[in-house]
Amino acid sequence: MKMLLVFADGFEDVEAITTRDVLIRAGIEVDDVTINRNGEVIASHKIHLKGLKRLSTTNLGDYSGIILPGGVRGVNNLINNDEVIKAVRVFAIADRLVCAICAAPMVLSDAGVLDKKRYTCYPGCEEGLRGNYTGEEVVVDGNLITARSMMYSIPFGLAIVEKLLGKEKRDQIYNQIAGIK
Repeated sequence: MKMLLVFADGFEDVEAITTRDVLIRAGIEVDDVTINRNGEVIASHKIHLKGLKRLSTTNLGDYSGIILPGGVRGVNNLINNDEVIKAVRVFAIADRLVCAICAAPMVLSDAGVLDKKRYTCYPGCEEGLRGNYTGEEVVVDGNLITARSMMYSIPFGLAIVEKLLGKEKRDQIYNQIAGIK
């Protein structure tokens, strides 16, 4: 089980790193890739990541799904990248997971994968998007998983775990994170 996490300059730190952490705790491999040619990316709060693989050299067939973190500048960089739009479409058409948090569902709309789907996003970002906006914290609709904001990074990660590995594994990871024995 392997997921693809796509980074662009300006990504929201917590949404990416927390989601990644939850998945790794569940035993799901996460490959970090960037749209940047130099393999480096700078988060919205100036965290600098180096040594990332490039999306353009990644075999999408190796992955169970794709994850897009939010962050206004990061999302704008994702929307304006043809490789990202193509990748989102590839995962959606193959009925593999397409996951986006906060402002990132805007990328899904531009890729045409929100049509007739229920989703959530950061309030105000739903304007002009296709699909059925719910405003809920986390929404799972078939192969699509969306979350409203940074606040819901852990539930977003847990929803991905549940979709890939089942409710029992999701509950196990929840209990571990919450300190419940």
